[in-house]
Amino acid sequence: MKNLARTGRDQAEASRKWFAALLWRAFPTHSEADLALRAARVLDVSPRQVTNWLRCNNDASLRYVMAVMAIAGAEVVFDKIEGRR
Repeated sequence: MKNLARTGRDQAEASRKWFAALLWRAFPTHSEADLALRAARVLDVSPRQVTNWLRCNNDASLRYVMAVMAIAGAEVVFDKIEGRR
């Protein structure tokens, strides 16, 4: 039997993991701290908020999801132009 309460948590966790991966894609760097600083400046949030998103502790509002999607999308285009990945 399907546990509907568990399904919601699984979806929330998957969404948070997806957004964390998107942050890494949008702001490529080697450290979580550097990514948090870079993203915080662009998104006008605190580095701590970005760290919470990276560690899947909090959900991001649609405003931030859309902004990061736009940045990551541009990064994909630049990767193709420059021949990266």
